[in-house]
Amino acid sequence: MGGAAGHMNHPFDLDWVKSGSDLLDFFNRAKTFVEEARGGSVKIDGVNVSFKVVETPNGHEFAVDRGSMKEIDISGITVDRFAERFPPGHGMRRFVAQLLTILNAAIGDVEPELKTLGMWDDPSMFLNTEYVEGKTNVTQYDENFLAIHGLNQFYQRVAKSGASKGNVRPGGERPTMINPKNGKEVPIKDPSREVSYDPAVMGRLIEKLKPYGEEYGFQIYGDVPTETMADVDYTGALSEPLSIRVSDDRTIKKSLGEWLQEATNPGYRSMKVRVADDHGEAKTMTWHPLHKDLYKILSNGKQSVVDTVDEQDAADAIYGTVFMHAARMLGNEMLRALTSPMGDVINHEGVVLRDEETFGTTKPVKITGEFIVGGTASDFQKAPGAPIIMKEEEEDEDPVVDIEFEDEPVQGETVAIVPGAFKPPHMGHVDMVEQYTAQADRVIVLISAPTRNGRKLPNGKEITADHSRQIWNLFVGTNPKVEVYESSYASPINAAYEISGQAGKREKVAEEMGMDPVNAGDTIILGASNKGGDASRWTNARKYVGSDLNLVPPEESAVEPLARPNGEPFSATDMRNLLGDVIAHKEQLRDFAGEHADAVLQILGMQSLEEVSGMGGAGVGDIQGGVIGPKGKGPWANSKEIKKDNEEEEDRQRLVTRGPLAVAKENLDLSMVDEVMRLIMERGISQ
Repeated sequence: MGGAAGHMNHPFDLDWVKSGSDLLDFFNRAKTFVEEARGGSVKIDGVNVSFKVVETPNGHEFAVDRGSMKEIDISGITVDRFAERFPPGHGMRRFVAQLLTILNAAIGDVEPELKTLGMWDDPSMFLNTEYVEGKTNVTQYDENFLAIHGLNQFYQRVAKSGASKGNVRPGGERPTMINPKNGKEVPIKDPSREVSYDPAVMGRLIEKLKPYGEEYGFQIYGDVPTETMADVDYTGALSEPLSIRVSDDRTIKKSLGEWLQEATNPGYRSMKVRVADDHGEAKTMTWHPLHKDLYKILSNGKQSVVDTVDEQDAADAIYGTVFMHAARMLGNEMLRALTSPMGDVINHEGVVLRDEETFGTTKPVKITGEFIVGGTASDFQKAPGAPIIMKEEEEDEDPVVDIEFEDEPVQGETVAIVPGAFKPPHMGHVDMVEQYTAQADRVIVLISAPTRNGRKLPNGKEITADHSRQIWNLFVGTNPKVEVYESSYASPINAAYEISGQAGKREKVAEEMGMDPVNAGDTIILGASNKGGDASRWTNARKYVGSDLNLVPPEESAVEPLARPNGEPFSATDMRNLLGDVIAHKEQLRDFAGEHADAVLQILGMQSLEEVSGMGGAGVGDIQGGVIGPKGKGPWANSKEIKKDNEEEEDRQRLVTRGPLAVAKENLDLSMVDEVMRLIMERGISQ
């Protein structure tokens, strides 16, 4: 859960969890809490949406608020304005309109409850909800539903810079905290707070909404409660060994319980981490000790401590691994013991616990078990008969809105920009975008303008930017994080720099394109694969990306490319050539377009695979609407001309196969090993 509702805490994020013993204390408190039937709530794998009530010339209406300082969010995204906030190509465009229609149909019936909850005349109050339509990020649900988790109130704030400078968001008074870096008292960064309410009133609201939702094929739920179906038993997890390889010839092995007796919470301070790419070449990343990828590297022995971090960071890296492992393993034991009206909690993202007295925080705490590190649910997590769940939960999975405070750096959204010609888009491109949705709050797909000669099919028909946009919307149109736009620049690189350049200019470009601008404080990811030196196209990116924006080094954010089932790389050129003979290559075309192959052909003005298959031995030149080359000349008749055209700006179309991470084999500095061993022995780690 994130967006306007803000972050949830992991157990090790709590102020009082300073040691491994404290972390174990948290899990023991959580055990008592759920076993005493005070329970928790299912953490659903859905899309967070915040609904408030605003007064319009037509009376009171429900509106969406994404929590930004944009005027339209502060005023409220009503059903007649959703197209302003979510232009064509935005993943939230369709379902926001649908949900607003449902809620507004019921608003007369639920007016008494809205007034009692304090929402009717106070647009700073909002319903914190999660929307699910069938399969979400990774979990397959049996029905479409809207889950209302509770009631929140925005904090008041004023935008001090950027395109929204001067905009005022009304709300409650913002509490302060002591900045641990400088000891100064500063406002907290949370966008909103949870508000207590009468559960009976919220229950009546939900019951009244249900028949309206059913008319549109949606169920309306409240917070989905959990209950215990077995005792929570950490004994097995605490006795399991955890081995951490300090060097090639030295490994420390202890039970999780022993590790927790000595570990301290390393927190989120930055440190340099050396990792290896697929070619075995080392690269340096800036991570923190609780980073999931660092945990994966050290917990499975893929790299040794001395190969991975500097001497002064060794203890924090080891203890970060211990904390992540404990949160994962103890979390799995908690989730195995819980069930809910939506099934066993082990088959969901996790459980959310709320109780200030027990957990020492007014904010919810999430226990996610295996999902804390991502990937396929392992044998640690899977219950008998449980489905395999694929999910990746980033440390910053919950979006952070653009809040600004004095004496604090501006913190905004993470925006991934994936530019290209995409003539046409294919599953290799889609996989790249999906990987970036796990890292970013927004993923902007930019379709560059046609080059002078264009990108053509073998019959000479040009694939236009409009074709590309339609296909992209077909592939990712339901993903709320993904936005698709056409650029006026023929160079994909220039197109990306235009929307991420200096303040003032980029806002004008965004307005011309009908998109939300990149705001001061946002973090920019420039799309690239980690094969074939693809990230090198962004070598001088820092010169062109706005000075008020944060830039992730492209070589660090580059993603693994997807390969075709036969192991060959995906290529838009190959796809165009395959379209030269649809009958002969129909199975390969399905590799490129997946379940949308027929729809892609129709967008390109061609007949579907089923229609083509039914034509039997008809020659390619006989296929009307899908003619791919003159009769008698074959699909490659004008391949030389096409090859020449396609040499311009292939923009990452040549995606190559995935490969296992190859750890760099470098000469071990024995003096460093000795120093690290001395350090960790002083800390008691190897005792």
